[in-house]
Amino acid sequence: MPDRPKRRSALLLVAAFQLACHRTNVPLPTLPPAPAGNATELAARGEYIVRNVAACGGCHAADQRNPDGPLSGGAEFKDWRLGTIRAANLTSDAATGLGAWSDAEIVRALRNGQRKDGRLLAPVMPYEWLHDMSDADALAVARYLESLPPVRNDVRQQPNLVFKMGKALFLGPKAGTTVSAPPHGPTVAYGDYLANHVALCSHCHTPRGGLRDEFDNSRAFAGDATPPKDFPANPANITPDSATGIGRWSESDFLRAIHTGVNPKGDSLNRFMPWPEERRMTDDDLRAIYRYLRTLEPIHNDVPRRSPSSAPR
Repeated sequence: MPDRPKRRSALLLVAAFQLACHRTNVPLPTLPPAPAGNATELAARGEYIVRNVAACGGCHAADQRNPDGPLSGGAEFKDWRLGTIRAANLTSDAATGLGAWSDAEIVRALRNGQRKDGRLLAPVMPYEWLHDMSDADALAVARYLESLPPVRNDVRQQPNLVFKMGKALFLGPKAGTTVSAPPHGPTVAYGDYLANHVALCSHCHTPRGGLRDEFDNSRAFAGDATPPKDFPANPANITPDSATGIGRWSESDFLRAIHTGVNPKGDSLNRFMPWPEERRMTDDDLRAIYRYLRTLEPIHNDVPRRSPSSAPR
């Protein structure tokens, strides 16, 4: 029968796809029990992370001009590797948001990139970096999101064939993990935790490139003169290089820049850098990030400021 080899090839391809999907399933995390009688404090910690540190409203707010508004999603991200990806509805609406999700399902999506239904989230969601958010902080984020008033907004994704093939062949969620954060305080260790896994400084300020747009971690925090096309500004070099980074900034300079949106040279920070949200962080948390950045290897990388007229629209 002449069609038998074609049929066999098709069956093998389907089997390979199914095997790839099976291999990448991540079990739900086992979370520590929330402290008894401490629900309000836990949700408040989640609100602090979501609104002030990770600044989730920059992507998930219904109106991107108001990142403190409802986190009902809809913002579009277009990339030839992915298709058209839209920020998810994070409110407690049961039909279109997270209202029917458990704590563990929200935490798995946040840190591992796997939805309630098992599908892989597009890597626009920075679960590569959020992967090492602590169990306690991830649970706090989940509890805060569950407390948000429901907003019905049925956000639909339009993944392209490239992303679908990638999911079948090599892309998958990050493996499960259980993580504890360093003790809170203005320390290098806590600054490392915040800068890399909560505030996501590394996500924006680390250059990326290549066919898969991968992060160049050998040049972490060195800024990016050629960021993704939807970035309206070039993320600055925040390594302690004296000529091209923040090597000449004092701790007071750093806090003042975040508090006011103006750097020591008198230049205004682009609003894409979420300083209006991050200025609500505690000074000790900002000091921790600064002290961590000062321990990095200085990298000479002159990242030009982009004029408003050259920003993508």
